[in-house]
Amino acid sequence: MREIGFGLVCGIAAALGAFLIAAWPVQGRPVAAFFPAGSSSRDMSAAIATAGGTLIRIDTTSAVTVTLGEDDHFVGALYQAGAWLVIDAGLARLCIGSAAWSSR
Repeated sequence: MREIGFGLVCGIAAALGAFLIAAWPVQGRPVAAFFPAGSSSRDMSAAIATAGGTLIRIDTTSAVTVTLGEDDHFVGALYQAGAWLVIDAGLARLCIGSAAWSSR
């Protein structure tokens, strides 16, 4: 029984590690910033402006913005401005899969 538990923990850790590596933001490429649920478009765009980024797309229903920043510390600045999670925008689009993202 221990072996099954150990295998399960290792499998989950490996999957989480693979996701984090695939989701790691790359400088110069768009990132998706996830904000707390219920965040207004004004709050999210202000956070992006504070971080020094350019707003590409905003989705208020899921509190996600797609943004681009050239600064080396842009991702850290997004976290300081209130983002809960910042990942590569291409992966976020696959994970969310909303029709709103694909139609624009």
